[in-house]
Parts: sequence; C-alpha cells; structure tokens
Amino acid sequence: MGGAHEGRGARPDHGRRGHRADAPSARLVRRTHLVTGVTGQDGVWLSRLLVRQGDRVVGTSRDGSGGDRGCYLQGVELAALDVRDQDSFAKILDEVSPDVVHNLAAMTSVGASWQAAEEVADVDGDAVVRMLDVLRDHGDRAPVFVHASSSEIFGPADPARLVDERTTIQPVSPYGEAKARAHDAVRAARAEGLHATNLVLFGHTSALHPVRFAIPSLARQAAEVGLGRRDCVALHNPATRRDWGSAPDFVRAFAAAAESPAGDFVIATGALHTLEELGRWALDAAGAPDAAVTASGDAGRPHDFDNVRGDPRQAADVLGWSPTRTIRQEVEQMVRTELARLRTGVAESANYLDPA
Repeated sequence: MGGAHEGRGARPDHGRRGHRADAPSARLVRRTHLVTGVTGQDGVWLSRLLVRQGDRVVGTSRDGSGGDRGCYLQGVELAALDVRDQDSFAKILDEVSPDVVHNLAAMTSVGASWQAAEEVADVDGDAVVRMLDVLRDHGDRAPVFVHASSSEIFGPADPARLVDERTTIQPVSPYGEAKARAHDAVRAARAEGLHATNLVLFGHTSALHPVRFAIPSLARQAAEVGLGRRDCVALHNPATRRDWGSAPDFVRAFAAAAESPAGDFVIATGALHTLEELGRWALDAAGAPDAAVTASGDAGRPHDFDNVRGDPRQAADVLGWSPTRTIRQEVEQMVRTELARLRTGVAESANYLDPA
C-alpha cells in the first residue's frame, strides 16, 4: 500500500453471531476454531485457552507439525497450511467447517521486514485479502473471522493522545504497510456483511516469544546474570518506551471476539514503560538486583518510535476485555522460565507455561 490514509473505524457491527463472551449461554455450544500460525507465541496461548474452554481447535502450520512447540499443543488437531495458498485455505475450510477462523499467521519482525518486504507483503497483507475472498464465496455460511492486526499500522502517532480505533493509519515500515492492507481488507469485508474483526495488538510478550526480540532477550540475559554467566543486561536502547502487555492476557481478546459483535478493537494496556524498567524487574526476579542495565551500542531498526499508548476502552465495552496481567508480572514469569531453561538445557516444556 502507499502513503497515509484515514483509519476511521466504524463502531462495532452488531452482527448475526455476536454476543458477549461472558454471557451465560456462551459455552453451551462447542465451537470449532481454525487457528492459523498455531506454533507462534499467540497461536499456542490462544489454542490452549480454547481447548480449556472445551472447544475443538484445529491449528495450522506450514508443515502441519507442532515442531518444538508440539509439547504445548495437547488437544489441538494439527494441519498443514501455507496461508498464501488460496486453494489450500479453501480446502481446509471445507474439511474443518470452522465456526471461527483466527488468523495469527504472519511474519512478525518489524526490523527484518525491510530485508524481506515482498514476502512480508504477501504473508501479512495479500494472503489476508485472498482468505477473505474465500470467505465471501461461503456467503451466510462463512465463519467468524478474527484477524491479528497491529499497532504498527499507526506509525509514530501523536504521543499526547491515546491511540484508538479512529487514529489515522500511517505505517512507516514494510511490516506496518502489510498489516494496514490486511486491516483495511477486514474492514471492507465487514462492510460487505462478513463477521470480520480486527484486533489491533500492541506489543505483547511471554516465555514463548523468540529471544531475538528485546524483552525475551533481556529476560534471558537477566537469568544468565542470576546464574553468574554474565555481568549485565545489554540492550540496544534502554530508554525505549512503549505500551507492552502479556501475550496470554492479550489472546483472551480473540476468544471474546469469536462470540461478540464484529468491529475493530485496540488491545493494549494504556501504560508506558522503558526497557530499562523491564530490565531492572528482570534482574530483581533473577536475584541480581544490583547488576547493571546498559546500552549495547547495536544498531536499532529503521524508523523506530516510542511513546505510543493504546486505548482499550472499546474492547472493554464490547468484548468485555481489559488487561488483567501487568508487563512486570509477565517479565518475572519469563525470567523464571529462562532460569529453568538454562539450568535444565530443555528449551521447550509444557511445565514452563503458567496455568491461566
């Protein structure tokens, strides 16, 4: 997509399937959920939540396996799907007959998107457009579609204002541009009658977040400090200040959106914290409160920006979702997990995940 455009989201549509997820009748019917990108951080957390609800979950990955994450996916049926393949998506819809499709498959690194702009555009943007075309062909039989949008669609929004569903869309990275294209496609499909929802996710993390990202990296480093394997936590820019939340907390919004009126919803905490704060919390959790958090001197990603906060009030009003777990609580759990990984040498174990 091109330059900036207005992101004027309509109020949620009160569609044919919508009702509050906490309504007494919500769990009387066992639903079938198709979760794309099931082995990613959010896919694992969401699938586990849905299985605990008693629903059927079919999760997809490119090769149809859980890979190293299989230990977390008990009770999930696995299937192969490349979301860029429209015919394969249509086939799996016919085979599974889901009530809900949660689209979590994506390339997720903003920084890496400049080196893989075409692939990001295809996976994160064009693939969603093609998926929605398939759903249109299903007419009234189309499942609910819940899409993982991103706060990166807003770019460096005015830090004096909370970002909400009406904030202007003006991405500044290939990742943001692809996510904005998908976001607009979901809006257009909803205007045509599909029960299609965008969840605009601000940054969120957990023990399942790859260590190449900043917060998992600082959790791993803090654990290494606690075990005497390094002296400090080194970050590109400890002053980076953002609205970060908990992944297992954020995925509750997907479960709620499956049973609520369609619309666009910002999923955020509304609070800002620096990486230095998170690093200090991590060192405290690792038993090394006197160790330093320093700048590494490594180059950051292009067009980086800070101080953008999300306004989750519409999600609270319609989905019944609001944050219940702080980023400090999540970081402390991540450090405990990293300590266990370093002590045992076991990278993935179902024992690492807190029961929610």
